[in-house]
Parts: sequence; C-alpha cells; structure tokens
Amino acid sequence: MDAHVTNAYSGEIFDLWDTYKKVVVEDFMFHAALSQEVERALGARFRGGDFSLLDLGCGDAHVFAPILRRIPPASYKGVDLSDTALALAAENLKSLPCPVRLAHSDMLSALSDGGTYDVIHSSFVLHHLSTEDKAEFFRRASHALAPGGVLLLVDTMREEDETREDYLKHYFDWIENDWTGLSRAEKEAVYEHISTSDFPEPLSLLDRQAREVDLKRLSGEVPHRWHHLMRFERV
Repeated sequence: MDAHVTNAYSGEIFDLWDTYKKVVVEDFMFHAALSQEVERALGARFRGGDFSLLDLGCGDAHVFAPILRRIPPASYKGVDLSDTALALAAENLKSLPCPVRLAHSDMLSALSDGGTYDVIHSSFVLHHLSTEDKAEFFRRASHALAPGGVLLLVDTMREEDETREDYLKHYFDWIENDWTGLSRAEKEAVYEHISTSDFPEPLSLLDRQAREVDLKRLSGEVPHRWHHLMRFERV
C-alpha cells in the first residue's frame, strides 16, 4: 500500500457515520442526480451488462448498489480504506448476480494490481489526494482500463478562479446556509474533515492530467455546484 496515500485519506469520514448518512440521505451533495448520470453512462455503454468494474473508494456502496442491481456487471471489485465501510458494502452488494470482491486498499495501489477493467468508478475520493498523486491516479487508471473502457469520476472541483482557501470559504458558507438538517456539532465535524482532507482541483487541471496520459474526456460533464461527473476513455 502507498504510505503517502494512506496518510492522505484513511476513510475517517466513516467515523462520523450518522453524519455521513444524513449527508447522503438529505442529498446535500447531489448524490441522487449524479448517480442518475452514472447509471445513464453505464447503460449507454454497456447495455448487455458484460463489463468488469473496479470501484475505487467504494465506501458502503449504498448509493451505487441499486444501480448495479439494474445494470449488473460481470464482476465487481471494490476497495476502500475503511473497514467499517467495507463491512457495510458486503451487505449492500450481496444481492448482485456476479462475483463481488472487496479489499482494504488505497486507490493507487488498487490500480497497480495488474488487473484491467472495463469500468473504473470513483465517487468523492480523488479530491483527498495531492495534485501530484492525482496525476499518478490518471496514469495508473489509463493503464488499468481495458480497450473501450471508461473512467467514471464523481468528485468535488474548484471553480477555475477559486483558490483552495476561496473554495473552503464558499463551500462552508453554502453548508452553513443550506445543510439545515445537520446540528452545529455535525457541521463543525464536517468542516474539520473538509479542512484537513479535501484538496479539490479545477476541472481544467484534471482534464490536462488525464490528456497527458491518453485519457480523453467525453462530452456530457455534469456539474452540480462544485460536484461533477466526468467521463474519460483511453485514446
């Protein structure tokens, strides 16, 4: 396992389990709309369901599992650094009609296991990596994609004119005003997590990093405030 990646993101959001569930259930980060777009992308490209899937930072798979029941892959591998998340993912994915493998691993190590995949999916994980490690992520993802494969990347991204400090201020103002379902203590915990663990990039930087390793961004990028779905294929 890459030590520097483990230090950058240890899955600690799952220590705030009740708060995390509220964020997803209340759809504060547009999980519902972004998941619909992920399902649309999968359905358009793999109508027969004959695809292998690597899910990086799979979490508890609560949001992704219903999609995979409707568009089941031929095989599924999910990796995460949280044992809590992996235990919950095993339960949420047990009804899939395909082999399911779950592993405690960071995303860069998982991309270097020698396997190739038709779909690499990652949701709200890449922003935990440094800029340098994001470039390495794209490099390894390019090697791990099978011919005709697609990378589906859901993540937070800064506006082009935002510094990280600007982003944090704007994002925290938005949470303060719009995330009304969270208590003061829960909001403070979210602020602490984001302040110490989130390093989002502008979309243009991620696009450039991908192009440098022969990953072409497909049209149809879907923004919801700072939350995006980007789709890439190997050139």
